[in-house]
Amino acid sequence: MELNISCVRSILLTVEKYETIYEPVSFDEEMHSYYKDYLDFCDIEQILYHVQYCIKAGLLADVSTTKAWGHISFNCCLEPFGHDFLANTRTEEKWKHTQSILNKIGDASLKVISSIAEGVTTALVDKYLPAEISKFNF
Repeated sequence: MELNISCVRSILLTVEKYETIYEPVSFDEEMHSYYKDYLDFCDIEQILYHVQYCIKAGLLADVSTTKAWGHISFNCCLEPFGHDFLANTRTEEKWKHTQSILNKIGDASLKVISSIAEGVTTALVDKYLPAEISKFNF
């Protein structure tokens, strides 16, 4: 299956929204209602494939996997790298700029995509910071 970075981002947004300190977010063959918030454009196979990818890539922690014959379930929590990725892609402005760059360069690894998103965030900080600093009277 081809990696869909928008699906990865949507999974992370889902986990961030619904994870609590007591309850991880469950991903299995059942389409949970909270999938609709961010994941309505993905089918269940895509979701499970990308959840597994997120775990292997260190974006999510799998706190308990159940793999029975014909059934798989992941119970996930965000890892620090997942929080970092979201911090750099959470807003639509940052995500659109990141996607625009990705469209120009074509396919890229998660490491490169994360670097681009971080660069976009840094550029936005550089754009707004001088005006904000000038408001302070030192």
